Amino acid sequence: MAIDLFLLCGFLGSGKTTLLVDFLRDPAAADTGVIVNEAGEIGVDGAIVANESDGVPMALLSNGCVCCSLRSDLVHTLAALLDAPRPSGSDPLRRVVLECSGLSRPGPIIASLADPALVGRGLRLVVVCTDDCARDPAALQETDEAMAQFGAAQRIVLTKTDLLDEAALRVRAGQAARWNPLADVIARPDRRRAVAEAFAPFEGGADLAAQAARALAAPRAAAGAHPRIRVIAARARAGLDWAAFSEWLDNVAGFCGGRLLRLKAVVRVSDSVEPILIQSVGTTFSAPQRLTRQPDAPESIIVIARDVDAQALRAAVPDAPVEVLA
Repeated sequence: MAIDLFLLCGFLGSGKTTLLVDFLRDPAAADTGVIVNEAGEIGVDGAIVANESDGVPMALLSNGCVCCSLRSDLVHTLAALLDAPRPSGSDPLRRVVLECSGLSRPGPIIASLADPALVGRGLRLVVVCTDDCARDPAALQETDEAMAQFGAAQRIVLTKTDLLDEAALRVRAGQAARWNPLADVIARPDRRRAVAEAFAPFEGGADLAAQAARALAAPRAAAGAHPRIRVIAARARAGLDWAAFSEWLDNVAGFCGGRLLRLKAVVRVSDSVEPILIQSVGTTFSAPQRLTRQPDAPESIIVIARDVDAQALRAAVPDAPVEVLA
C-alpha cells in the first residue's frame, strides 16, 4: 500500500507545528505517523505535538538539522516507524508527516529517501511549505533556506490568514503563485479546509496542464516579482533526444548548484513515443517518468532558481538543445 510522506517545511515561526497539531486533532488522522526534527537539544515542538496527538506514533530527531548531519538517522527512524506494529484494531499507516526544522533545506532530505532501506516502500512525497501572513513577504529573501523551502513546495499553505482581509489574502496568494507557479497555493480563511487540503492524499500528475500554463505565464509577470527568486521558462528545440536533454539538465544543475530550487519539465524526445516528465528539488532529480496516461501533456520546461536569471542561464549553457525563453 502506498504511503504519503509529507515533508512539512517553512521558515522559523511560520506555523508548521500549529498546522500539524490542527490536523492531528482530527480523528481521521489516526493513521498518521509523525517525525519532528528540531535544531536544538530541547525538543519543544516535539513536546507540543506529542501533547496534542494522543496515540499517534511519533519520533523526535533533535540536536541537528535533518538535511545534513541527521540524514542517516532519518532513514533509520522512518524505516522503523513504517515497520512498527500497529495497535490491535488500528488501520495501517496511510501517511507520515516529517516536520522539518525551520532551517532545513528540502533537497538533501529528499535525496536521502533514495536509501535502499526505503526504496520499494511506496512512499509518495508531498512537499508542503507554510507561508506566514504576519511576515513581510519580502523577508523570504533574507535566508537561502527559506527560499529553498518555498521553491521546493508542491503545496504552499498561507498561515495566520485572519490577519488579512479577503482582498489582501488574494494578493498574498497571487504573489505566492508567481514566485512558485508549480505549487498549489492554499489560501483559506476557513482553517479546517486549509488543514484538510494541506494533508490531502497525493494526486500525482493530474495538474500538469494547469501547472504548465501558470509557469509559462509567470516569467512575464513583472508585478510582485521576487527580488531573488526567478521563474525561467524554456522549450526543447526540434529533434531533441534524451541524451542531449539529460546533458542540458546536468549543465543546469552544475551551473546553478545550490541556487537551483526546483525544475519541472515535460518534453518529447526523439527516442520515446510518450512525453517524459522530469522533476528536481534542488539538484536532486527524480527518475524520468514516461507519461503513458497523458500522451497529450503540454511540453514545458520551468526552472525556479535563486539569483539566476534567464540571461545568465542562457550564457552558461550556450548552443544548448533547449531554448531559454524568459
